[in-house]
Amino acid sequence: MEQYDWGLPLAINLFAAGLGAAMYMVAVAANLAGGRKYRRISTTGALIAPWPVILGVILLIVDLGKPGRFWEMMLRRSHETLGIEGIMFNASSTMSLGTWILILFVLGSLLYMVVAVLAWPFKWAEKLQKVLGVIGLPIALAVTVYTGVLLSATSNSLWRSLLLPILFVASAFATAIAAIVFILAAIQLAKPDSRIGINIPKLKKLDGGVAAFELLIIILFVIFGLGSARMRALIGSAFGLLWWIGIIGLGLVLPLVVSIRGSEKNAPLSLVVSALVLLGGFFLRYTILLGGQLQI
Repeated sequence: MEQYDWGLPLAINLFAAGLGAAMYMVAVAANLAGGRKYRRISTTGALIAPWPVILGVILLIVDLGKPGRFWEMMLRRSHETLGIEGIMFNASSTMSLGTWILILFVLGSLLYMVVAVLAWPFKWAEKLQKVLGVIGLPIALAVTVYTGVLLSATSNSLWRSLLLPILFVASAFATAIAAIVFILAAIQLAKPDSRIGINIPKLKKLDGGVAAFELLIIILFVIFGLGSARMRALIGSAFGLLWWIGIIGLGLVLPLVVSIRGSEKNAPLSLVVSALVLLGGFFLRYTILLGGQLQI
């Protein structure tokens, strides 16, 4: 049986990578759909997207213990690696391949961030922003999928599920939208006379739909995983409180109810609910990662 020693740094990495990549995709979608109409959404997403992923990469290096081990994993030549002129990757390692995808995303999203800022005063940058955004979409999607595949590619009975990557992708979009709502609502509270929060109602409705889909996937993930002793241990152990109350109750059901009932113009409520969605998204990865390593 495979043994893992994956803790908090990797849990943050999985959360941060999905959050940043999904924020990028939301920003690109807003820019393509509305241009100047949804500029507050697209610019907020573009400005924030690279930084959670950069944090995740840094934590990945820290989790390896020594920075040298990270570069060995990325660049070492062996019979299992592919490469040209010293730039190599281990094609058989999900983590090595995923880390290269993270690095490509960081570079692309930083460039996109710069162009998004230039698009405010310069019209020529608006077209460039759209082109770069579309080019980066497959890489961003690969990052969100990778966060689930990293675990589901193992032999662990809790993680080895086709639903896990889908769940992590849905959660990434829910947290990305919530993060943008949180930032816009915070600015709206600081500057009540500004129109910065004009797009919050549409974002909250969208996040409600994503939360409903995520809740469905979580239910299926639990049902199909009940045959696993690790799943039964997860939902019935101390992690169970975090799972049922923190993730499902406060992180999904409550935001979904608020979305259905409205309260679009309530900036303080938007701030609290979006924070709960973000916490729920992190707790989801934390409980699944550590729950899969419970001694049973």
